[in-house]
Amino acid sequence: MRLTGAALAAALALAACGRPAPVVEAAASPAAAFPESADPVLASDPGTGALLASFVARGADSSWQLYFARSADSGRSWTTPVAVTAQAGEVKPHAEASARLVAAPGGKVALIWAQDFMVEGRKWPASRMRFSRSLDGGATWSAAITLNDDTTAADAPRGHTFHGATWTGDSGLVVAWLDERRGGSTTHDHTAMDHGSTEGDATIFAVRSADFGTTWSANQPLWGATCPCCRVTLARAPDGTTRAAWRRHFPGDVRDVVTAALPDSLTGSEEPAKVQDDGWVYPGCPHSGPALAIGPGGVQHVAWFTGKAGEAGVFLARSAPGTAAVAVPLVTDSTLPASHAAVVALPDNGSLAAWDIAPGGSRRLSVAVVPPAARSVSPVAVPSSDGATHPQLPPPIAVGPGEALLAYTALEGTATRISTRRLRLPN
Repeated sequence: MRLTGAALAAALALAACGRPAPVVEAAASPAAAFPESADPVLASDPGTGALLASFVARGADSSWQLYFARSADSGRSWTTPVAVTAQAGEVKPHAEASARLVAAPGGKVALIWAQDFMVEGRKWPASRMRFSRSLDGGATWSAAITLNDDTTAADAPRGHTFHGATWTGDSGLVVAWLDERRGGSTTHDHTAMDHGSTEGDATIFAVRSADFGTTWSANQPLWGATCPCCRVTLARAPDGTTRAAWRRHFPGDVRDVVTAALPDSLTGSEEPAKVQDDGWVYPGCPHSGPALAIGPGGVQHVAWFTGKAGEAGVFLARSAPGTAAVAVPLVTDSTLPASHAAVVALPDNGSLAAWDIAPGGSRRLSVAVVPPAARSVSPVAVPSSDGATHPQLPPPIAVGPGEALLAYTALEGTATRISTRRLRLPN
């Protein structure tokens, strides 16, 4: 039986009493030198354990540029940010389609982002999937290249955005994005959920590189019937394989989250499976893709939002290979605006989760540690996070024992700035 709305929220609060909870502390921001910044992304160097960050910020000419910084002391201090882009119009804030940061052994770091550009006659900007890499730990970066291979097609330009990326094998890369070359529209309408946008579906395309970006495979279509403005997320499993999570558009305007393994050859993709049968009927796209992490033993951790009337909320589900997922509510209410979550798998296959909505619908960040067998949580509100969105968490390797770092886009008046918080995790 499912409790709904206020009854479920009350039951969760009662069940969670006494659970260990993280302690939230102030931390240094990698973008502290900039008056305006947004869209932080965190990663860890698998060789050194250093914490890595990318973000967009206004440069000296007031144009938005993409920056990279690293921390050797778990985020207590940061190197001077390095500009990855230089041209005006190369990048701009867009949290659901923000850059993806990938680190591989040997000082290899990659950034993948969407470059928007206006086209006469199009309702929404077209976009290119852009790539740059560093082979020296982020000190210098290559000139950006375009990954989508339909730039000369008769009906180009199209949308290529809302992307995910990860490293595979020893030094490979895989990138997936929502592509409209087969129809549909990768819309950038942030009010889609409020106004019932009926934009067409997108197709997930992907590319692979066996040499960390020196050469790339052809673009391959994998899955259609995809919500056109909810990011596809990729995660690396301990065995080096890749899984994907996204929001699929089912018949009857049902928009539920699914996962599937990414095929090594990018052909013959498997049928995606629902994480939970939410049955959320909605005639639009909510700008809310799922978060995905793979823990020890291949245990899959997925965090996502559903707006189903009477059962709206953010949920976390975990499943070992070949087993059914077990979902834990993180926040629920009868109705909620679209929310965004982050999740990392802890060494014991517990989860650390963060999300940006509170009961009642106010925009505020919360975090929780969810032990492996837990069926309820004890959320901790992040102080001074009113109006903050799109929390980000790095893999546990990037922080000290019992610690984690949370990054997010905070609202300061009419401007945005990146904020970070240190999380001391319970034993």
